[in-house]
Amino acid sequence: MMVEAFQLTGMLLTLAAALSLYRVLQGPTIADRIVAVNVIGTYALIALVLVAYISSEQLFFIDIALTYALLNFMLSIVAARYLGTGRIFG
Repeated sequence: MMVEAFQLTGMLLTLAAALSLYRVLQGPTIADRIVAVNVIGTYALIALVLVAYISSEQLFFIDIALTYALLNFMLSIVAARYLGTGRIFG
């Protein structure tokens, strides 16, 4: 029963990521595209946590998920700063 639930969740995450990928490709503004990339990163993070839950290497996947979450967050901050000021540093 649990395996089927994880498979269904994985398929739903894939579908949601595909819909977000459409927004990345067809987004009317660059801000919409950045948000869609961030959403896809969040879906990947959820998938990593699910893999960690069913895997014997739980700590390894959790560490990767936390690192990925930090990079996803930093991408959002850098993109927002660049869109707001036109520069990244200084």
